[in-house]
Amino acid sequence: MFHPRAIRYYFRLLVLTLCLIVAAIIPGKADPSLYDISSAVLLIAGFALVAFISLLIFFNGFFSGGEKSVFMTLIALGVKMLLSFLLALLFFLVFKNDATGSLILFFVIYLAITVYVILTFTSVLKKKSD
Repeated sequence: MFHPRAIRYYFRLLVLTLCLIVAAIIPGKADPSLYDISSAVLLIAGFALVAFISLLIFFNGFFSGGEKSVFMTLIALGVKMLLSFLLALLFFLVFKNDATGSLILFFVIYLAITVYVILTFTSVLKKKSD
């Protein structure tokens, strides 16, 4: 699971998560009525955990090689989608975050993490094909 070549992608996810937390705190402090900072940090941490699980599944299949690599990539994307839906359900229905600022924050963080995961998958698969 923790292959030495995969560690740098996990570290990059950590850096992205910290940058998103800082980027969420700055507008939250400037305008406290925009969204709750603690819920924003928990949302970022939740998406980072979902992305980390997806990367673990992907790299597990990638370094095992063969036909398993393709299926594990699809499974990683499916698990990421399902866990993101679960996180959305928790964020909006259970924690009652229905303000416009929280809704926009949710989709911006979802987009940032999803773009990172997709770019990671494509860059790793491109290096494999070279």
